[in-house]
Amino acid sequence: MDFQLSDDHRMLQDSLRGILTRHTGEGLWPALAEAGVIAALLTEDEGGFDGSGAAVALIFQELGRAGAALPLIPTMIAGAALAQAGQEVPEGAVLAFADAEPGTRYDRGVAIRAEGDSLTGRKTMVAGAEDAAAILVTTADALWLVQPGAPGLTMRGYPMMDGQRGADLIFEATPATRLGALSDFGGPLARGVLAHSAHALGTITAAVDLTLDYLKQRKQFGQPLIAFQALAHRAADLAVEVEQARSAVVNLSGHLTADSLLRDRHLQACKVTLGRVARLVAEESVQLHGGIGMTEEYALGGMVRRLMTADTAMGDADWHLDRFARGEPAWA
Repeated sequence: MDFQLSDDHRMLQDSLRGILTRHTGEGLWPALAEAGVIAALLTEDEGGFDGSGAAVALIFQELGRAGAALPLIPTMIAGAALAQAGQEVPEGAVLAFADAEPGTRYDRGVAIRAEGDSLTGRKTMVAGAEDAAAILVTTADALWLVQPGAPGLTMRGYPMMDGQRGADLIFEATPATRLGALSDFGGPLARGVLAHSAHALGTITAAVDLTLDYLKQRKQFGQPLIAFQALAHRAADLAVEVEQARSAVVNLSGHLTADSLLRDRHLQACKVTLGRVARLVAEESVQLHGGIGMTEEYALGGMVRRLMTADTAMGDADWHLDRFARGEPAWA
């Protein structure tokens, strides 16, 4: 497996870093679309120009390092799924992916059910739903397309921990189009897990870099904190964990197009590794910073929130580990 970036991906990385430096807030999405970053997340058949595991991992790792809060992951998942189902993919538009259900862990179809060509029930924490041009909804065994203005659909928006806007969706006999069985869309869903993992890796890297800078600059008894052996060992352990997480992301990106059984093994292993490392880095970074690590104004606070939400996206480490141990596929 080649771990090096291609020339095209290196140029994409340079372009993305420049955009993230120059643009923030509402101006970031149009800038990413104009530069072709969103199209790089989809294959040519899906209306993009790349869609490889390497491109997905690269883009979301950079977004994670920069702390960008955009509904780009659901847009990528929905765009790939719509294209696979032969549906039109709105160019440059925000798309939503409604997966999590209230009152459940990561089981699907508990709080929502399909009745003919309509859906009844609830979905929660749907990123970008308020601005979405289309909404993809999971049930127990299928994937459905719902239009934002469909009858019987109610949205209740709110800010989420990771800085994005989310919404709870209430379906009351809402018309929907069945796109196919959930297991048929393993490719787009696996790409979403890779994106969440790479975004977490970018945040992990940023948090560890910030912590190391603090340990090198902060002094006690006339010496930087990093000079104390106990703290130096903890910092070294964090560096090892970062490389473990990086290897897991690279491994999944290289197996994204493998057969479903092999891909799911690497997907589950990646999610377990990133979830464990994300929580460890969040806890250790706060502790190594001391009191300042607990303040809301310090940059670490936002990183910790993003790391906590990264573990829960599309199944946490415990959920995927259980399926891995049982030999079950990632998507029922």
